[in-house]
Amino acid sequence: MGYVSVAAVVVAAMATLVSCQARLGGSCVDGNGQAGTCVTIRSCPPLRELLQALITNTAPPNGFQILRESVCSLQRNSEPLMCCADSRTGGGGSGGGGGGGSGIDLLPKQCGVTGLVDRIIDGEDAPLLAWPWMALIRGRVPGQPNTWICGGVLINTRYVLTAAHCFKSSLRVQVEFVRIGEHTLSTAVDCQLGVCSPPAQDIVVEQIIQHPEYESPCKECNDIALLRLSRPAQLHTFHVAPICLPVDPPNDMGFSEAEFQGKFAYAAGWGSTSRNPLRPTTPNVLQQVLLPIHEGDFCRRLKNGYPNNRSTLCAGGEGKDTCKGDSGGPLMLGNRFETKRFVVGITSLGPTVCGRQSTQALYTNVHFYVPWILQTLRP
Repeated sequence: MGYVSVAAVVVAAMATLVSCQARLGGSCVDGNGQAGTCVTIRSCPPLRELLQALITNTAPPNGFQILRESVCSLQRNSEPLMCCADSRTGGGGSGGGGGGGSGIDLLPKQCGVTGLVDRIIDGEDAPLLAWPWMALIRGRVPGQPNTWICGGVLINTRYVLTAAHCFKSSLRVQVEFVRIGEHTLSTAVDCQLGVCSPPAQDIVVEQIIQHPEYESPCKECNDIALLRLSRPAQLHTFHVAPICLPVDPPNDMGFSEAEFQGKFAYAAGWGSTSRNPLRPTTPNVLQQVLLPIHEGDFCRRLKNGYPNNRSTLCAGGEGKDTCKGDSGGPLMLGNRFETKRFVVGITSLGPTVCGRQSTQALYTNVHFYVPWILQTLRP
C-alpha cells in the first residue's frame, strides 16, 4: 500500500485531530507523550512500522490510538503530518538521527542573501558575489587521482546539501574535504571589480548521510544527501552564507511548490562545459545558467520508475543545461521580491550529451524532502 493510500486510511479513521496542529518541521507531542518533530509518515520509521503492523493485525492493542494521537495536521493533499519522537527519528541505513529538538531551530535566521542583484545568464561566468553558499566536494575513486567530484550548497554552518549518487557504494568514493567559499579554482584569493573574497575553506567531512531509501525502488530514487562538516564553516558577509530551504513556500517564498512550473531558476556549478561526453572540460570559474522549470516529454521519460511524481523537478530544454560534475549542485529560485534565494532542486540526472535542444535534466525536489532534512540535522 502506498503512503498516500495509507494516509487515507488514517484520515478516514480519525474523528478529530487530537495532536498539536503543528506545522511541517515544527515541535509537537506524539501519541506516547514524547516530544517530536512534525513530519510526513514516510519520514518516520517507527510510525511507518506501527501503521504496517495495524494493516497486518500485528499491532499492540493501543496501536491505533498512538497513531491517531500522533497526527499533527493535514497537508493540502489530505496527507497527515505525524509527530515523530525526536529520540527515535531518522533510523535506517546511514540516515542519521534527529535529536536535539526541531530541525527548524537549526536553520539559520538569515539565509539566501547575496551581495549582487544583477547576474549574467546563459552559461556564463558567475560574478564573485552571486552564490555564496556554493560548495565543492573533493575526493577520488580508487586508482584515480583526486578531483572535484560533485557540488553542493551550505544550508547551515555544519551541513552541505548534495546528491546521494555522488557517494554510490559501487564507486567506492573517498571524500577528502568540502570546499566552501570558492569561485575561481586557480587563485587562492578571488577578486573582481576591486572586491576580494577571503580564502576558501577546506573542511573535512565528519559524516555522509545518504537518504535511507536512496536507490529504492528505482536506481536514482531519493537522490539526496547531507554532509556533516567536522567543524563549522566560517560565514562572511556576501562571501560565505547559507542558502534558504523551502520549508514553508507559501509563507517564505511567496508561492507554493505547484507554482514552480513555468518559473525560471538558476543552476550553478563547476561541471563540464563541453557537449562531448568523452571530453569533459572543467571550467576555472563558477558557472551559472538560467533554466525554465517545466515537464517536457524527455523529462517524463527520465521520470519512469519514480513512484512519486513530486519527488523530482525538470528544468532546461533550450540548449542550456547542467552537466557532468554539476551533480549535487543547486537549482535556485528567488522569492517574489528577489531578496532571498531558495534551493528547490539538486542536480541529479541528465542526458548523455549535455545541452542538446529538447532535452532536460532531472533535479531532486528539495521541498519534497524537507521533512527528512529537518529530522536529520543535529546540533
